[in-house]
Amino acid sequence: MTTRADIAQTFRALGGGDSWKTFVIEAHSDGNPIELLESAFGTDSVRPTADAYVQEISNGARLWVDHLDERYWSVHTHGRVDDAYSLLRSAVNRSRALDWMWLPSQHLKQAWPGASLTWLRSDFKGRRLLPTETGVQDLEVQLRGSEAPEILDLISSRYKAAVSFDRIVMELNETDYGQIQEGVSRQGRFVARGDSFEFHQEVVRSVTGRYRRLIDLVEKRLIHWRELPQGGAQMSGSAIVIQFSRPIPDRELFLDQLFSAREPFRLWGVPAEQRGIAEVEAVDLHVGRKLRFDIGEDWLRVYLFEGGCGNSVARLIANLQHHFDGALALPDPELAMALELATDTADL
Repeated sequence: MTTRADIAQTFRALGGGDSWKTFVIEAHSDGNPIELLESAFGTDSVRPTADAYVQEISNGARLWVDHLDERYWSVHTHGRVDDAYSLLRSAVNRSRALDWMWLPSQHLKQAWPGASLTWLRSDFKGRRLLPTETGVQDLEVQLRGSEAPEILDLISSRYKAAVSFDRIVMELNETDYGQIQEGVSRQGRFVARGDSFEFHQEVVRSVTGRYRRLIDLVEKRLIHWRELPQGGAQMSGSAIVIQFSRPIPDRELFLDQLFSAREPFRLWGVPAEQRGIAEVEAVDLHVGRKLRFDIGEDWLRVYLFEGGCGNSVARLIANLQHHFDGALALPDPELAMALELATDTADL
């Protein structure tokens, strides 16, 4: 039977000629990962291994799900990326308890300290949220070579709202690990080649750790109500504010598409206008929890309540960057710092 060491050995044996693929999935298993896996992939598709924290999935693709980290599962495969993605996408769409790891553009642009980006893809698709008269509705750019980041910076200097990182490839060389070429997508897909599978695992761990910090900080702002002994209640928590780099040109279109219950936002709600501000009591279809939104001329506030999931905010940020404003910002200094690159990966 397969163990975690066997998986590492299998991937290590592939060497530089083939690629190692790892997807990171956010999960809410409530302490029952096997039950969640069987619900998402089908009972007959899930098989135990010699490691209690690793299950094998076989259903059109062969996957190994490592759920030692209870919330951020690593899903490994050495098969075709498209086959694995198709199987995982069906599972995520089927289950409220599963979601992608939605990496903001900043987490891709600076995925590893000092990394050299040799290939990158910026894929902005604004037609869903922007009217046709918008200056740039769609912008797709693929760049290869050592000067790829500089060229994209030149484009961004003129069209910053239309630049959103979708995928990157890094050349990494570390004395302690070796040399690898690592690709990362905004939905938490890692594809690597090189002489060190352990280095690939370290990159996955580091990127996931940075993302975890962002989610933890968001969830620190959950709205809580505490009953007071003398009567009444005390509120704690705060809104998460997203500041856009430009006004919303067509708010009716923006609200209709954002709260339509469709992918990728997975939000449903009916906006109501109050003194120039759109207020929405929405439901996140990922976890089935309520959120509150206030939307102004060039900003958005989201309130997460007790039981809510920080991944809802990460998904919102990543997809607003992809579909509306690649230059949006978080005015909260602590959250803004969580988008930037940590200089010491040991702290992640």
